[in-house]
Amino acid sequence: GIGLGIGVALSPLLRGILQPYLIASQAMPKLALAPIFVMWFGFGILPKVLITALIAFFPLFENTVTGLNEVEADTLELFRALRATPWQTLRWLRLPNAVPFVVAGLKVAMVLSIVGAVVAEYVGANRGLGALIISSQGIMDTPLMFAVFVVLVLLGVVLYQAVVLLERACLARRYRG
Repeated sequence: GIGLGIGVALSPLLRGILQPYLIASQAMPKLALAPIFVMWFGFGILPKVLITALIAFFPLFENTVTGLNEVEADTLELFRALRATPWQTLRWLRLPNAVPFVVAGLKVAMVLSIVGAVVAEYVGANRGLGALIISSQGIMDTPLMFAVFVVLVLLGVVLYQAVVLLERACLARRYRG
């Protein structure tokens, strides 16, 4: 999401071509794609990775585009006046400006990635937490189902907090000195 976001933010041509499709892709229910991916790619890890990536992609993409484009006009004008190259403007102005936006997208993407993995496992797995939810539902084992929910919540909190630590490290570095 970050790499494509940079490309779309910096290239009006790429934005015009890709952004409508990327936005439209968010309207498609990912749960509906899971069985198709299982038919195409089998029951291995690839369908799970693809569903997870599709669900987590858009927050990173959109926040990257927003962060790169939300640069103060005066600062951008200063870079132009100093004859900064597009690369210098990206490196020293746009990317540092985008860090808080990208980190916010990463927080959302991390939590959504858990949803993506569980959705993928509902359809095409005999192992994993999603498959365990399905099997516990089938045998009416409510305590097991709730135990899996607790594990998923804890996993989401841990991943979210990992991004918070990354954010602190990035922002401390940014504002040091």
